[in-house]
Formats: sequence, C-alpha cells, structure tokens
Amino acid sequence: MENNSVHLSIENHVGIITLNRPEVGNALDLQMARELMDVAIFCSESEKIRAVVITGAGNKFSVGGDLKSFANEGDEISSHLKSVTAYLHQAISYLVRMNKPLIGAVNGVAAGAGMSLACACDLVYASENSKFVMAYNKIGLTPDGSGSYFLPRIVGMKRALELMYTNRLLGAKEANEWGIVNHVVPNDKLMAGVLDLAETLAN
Repeated sequence: MENNSVHLSIENHVGIITLNRPEVGNALDLQMARELMDVAIFCSESEKIRAVVITGAGNKFSVGGDLKSFANEGDEISSHLKSVTAYLHQAISYLVRMNKPLIGAVNGVAAGAGMSLACACDLVYASENSKFVMAYNKIGLTPDGSGSYFLPRIVGMKRALELMYTNRLLGAKEANEWGIVNHVVPNDKLMAGVLDLAETLAN
C-alpha cells in the first residue's frame, strides 16, 4: 500500500508505516493525515499484519503539524485544522485500539503531533539523536494527537504540564528515564532492532 505522504509495506507479517515527507521533516498536512487514517484502518483490519511499526523517512520522526500549509488556508484555517485533526485522531484511534502491538521507531525529532504519536505507541525505541518536544504553545495551540491523554499517564501530571507549558526538549536518554522511550539504540541499529522485535511479536 503506497501513498505520497504515508507508505505502508508488509514484511513477515509486520506492517511498516513510514511518514514520507522527509523534505519538511515529515510534517503533518491534510493529505498526510488522511492517508495515515487509511493506512491505520488497513493495518487494524488486515489479517496479513500481526504487528505494526511506525517511523519517519529521512532523519526525523515528525516535526508535527505543517504550519506553512495551515497558514496558506488564511481565514479558513480554523475549519482546516478541524479536518486535519479529525483524520489524525481517527488514525490514532484505530492504531491504539487495534488488536496488534504498535511500536514506534523514533529516528530523530518528534515534536508536537509527532511526539503525541510516539506517546500513543505501545513500545517506543529511539535513536541516540532523537529529541522530544511538545511545542504546541509556541504556536498558540493546545496539544492534539492524543498527547494530552497519553503523556500524563506516562510521565505523571506534573511532568506532563512542565513539558506542555515550557516546551522543554528531552533528549533520547532523558526521554528514556522519564518512561517515554523503552530503549535508546544506536542510529544505525534502530530499524533492524525494532523489526526484529516486531517479527518476534508477530510470531
């Protein structure tokens, strides 16, 4: 299953979702949100898939929302954001509720909706150079993408509020210490390690 913004491949019963806009840090626009929902539905329903991995193309997981595409909507930005988040939230709902493990392979920056998406995963493996930041209040938005639900359950309310209020950036090691990440691995071993785990779970 291949789209422009989100790519899905299946290997050994593992569905590999790749956010595929590396030229903009895999920023989420309306097309990517819609395609992610389609892929999430397919993964949740396909009997060929027993475990799912999500990662980003290039050297970033996802920098969050595509602010330039949002700004281009002008006076229609409010309704546009509602459309984007409707698709995004439906995608996350299918991924979280499917009867299959969801593993995040965070290969760089996970910001805004990218960090929220990582928090929604059952397990998260991160490369040594990965970074996590909520980033929402920098652009005057409240956290979406399930971040406000999952983050407090992972790190506790006080730490979650600190991350949301201050945009404090966590490196991979600190994200691991806070429980956002299960394991930190060398950059060049991230996908091999995650796929090995996913295949074990699929079996």
